Amino acid sequence: MRNVIRPMFFALMAVFFTSVTTSCIQNKFDEPPANGEDPSLTVTTTIAQLKELFSGDPVQITDDVIIAGVIVADDKTGNFYKNLVLQDETGGILIRLDRSDLYVKYPIGRRVFVKCKGLWLGDYNNLIQLGGSLDNSDPTDLGVNAIADGLIENYLYPGQFNVSVTPEVVSIAELGNAYQNKLIKLENVEFSNVDRGQPYADAINQQSVNRIVTDCDGNEITVRTSGFANFASEITPIKNGTIIGVYSVFGATKQLIIRDYTDVVMEGDRCDGSTGVVTPIDISSIRALYSGTDVDAPVDKKITATVISDKTSGSVDTKNLIIQDATGGIIVRFSAAHSYNVGDVVEINITGGTITEFGGALQLEGIAASAITVTGNTPVTPRTATIAEINANFEAWESTLVSVASVTLSGNSGKYSGSVTATDATGNIILYTRSAASFSGENYPTGTRTLTGIVTPFNTTKELVIRTTADIE
Repeated sequence: MRNVIRPMFFALMAVFFTSVTTSCIQNKFDEPPANGEDPSLTVTTTIAQLKELFSGDPVQITDDVIIAGVIVADDKTGNFYKNLVLQDETGGILIRLDRSDLYVKYPIGRRVFVKCKGLWLGDYNNLIQLGGSLDNSDPTDLGVNAIADGLIENYLYPGQFNVSVTPEVVSIAELGNAYQNKLIKLENVEFSNVDRGQPYADAINQQSVNRIVTDCDGNEITVRTSGFANFASEITPIKNGTIIGVYSVFGATKQLIIRDYTDVVMEGDRCDGSTGVVTPIDISSIRALYSGTDVDAPVDKKITATVISDKTSGSVDTKNLIIQDATGGIIVRFSAAHSYNVGDVVEINITGGTITEFGGALQLEGIAASAITVTGNTPVTPRTATIAEINANFEAWESTLVSVASVTLSGNSGKYSGSVTATDATGNIILYTRSAASFSGENYPTGTRTLTGIVTPFNTTKELVIRTTADIE
């Protein structure tokens, strides 16, 4: 019996050691290479060659196409959402992926291989992109859907980390479709007068914002930033320098998408030689610059003033914002209705604006809403005066708030709409109400009243304008 057991024991031990040895050898050869890349993956096509397959309509890739590139933009800061941008030595491409926090597995600087068979090439407003399926929700504008979360690893194979990509230095004028989704660097550029010193995007309402960057030859590119980006509230530089980002297009518009606000370094003097530092100026100084013909508002100046017009009643054109500081008042004219309330204290960068006159009233035109910041709300206390004093100081007091005691109103069949005569013991003046005012059809009060209004010229006619009927006590 012992002779039978002994051979069986050694036979089993031999099998055991053989199994262990084989297993160890197999595990050693199964270990991934040091750079983390699958040696069985062989690149068959460059990104530029892949993009050549797209000729205007979405196309599905049916061949065993493999591309590889380095991630130059991920979703870590929130400015790229469910997108990765991959670049090789020939070009770049945006890959749509239905997953958040892609940067955890696919961060900037990681090489990625993509098995493209079964994927779709399409575009969104001329920007070529790679997706998982055909988007035919709009038959007149076919696109591609994101690769489904559960299928991403069927197509994307991550490799080596920390592969550096040097952004290509290029000028705005040179940018064309060959640069789509490539990491580029623009030198000697600056944010426009209107867009410098402003938030990159609207972080409060989480709205994307376009800012314009220009070079010293006047060429422009749009820097688009998502309101969900974690740097949306950061302020754009006021000086000149460099900006790095991924080149994109929206229709015929050149766009640059930055990864983080640290991609922007602007510390030199601007193209016009200015430092870009914005300093205060008062309204009376602005008014003094006008001498009968339009004049550019001074560069790098800002005014801080209080809104005295009412946007809700219609007594003042909703495109006109009347503001006042301690030295005077002026109208800020917009191309659309504004959203500022009575008493709002506003800080306005007037760079790029024009000082002009309309109907005898001095106004600032060409001021973008992005150049205005509300810093508080403190209603103006009107200047107490007689009608004679208003008439004598009319130009100096134009677009400011006055209060006149012991006034009676007459004429115009007792209605506000149109021209009504306001009279006190010292003289009279026209109280004018637009037909668009919400109270224009109402009867004005009889007897002696205190009237508060805005000093407003209409050509050579001296007038007062009330905001609401509450301005007549």
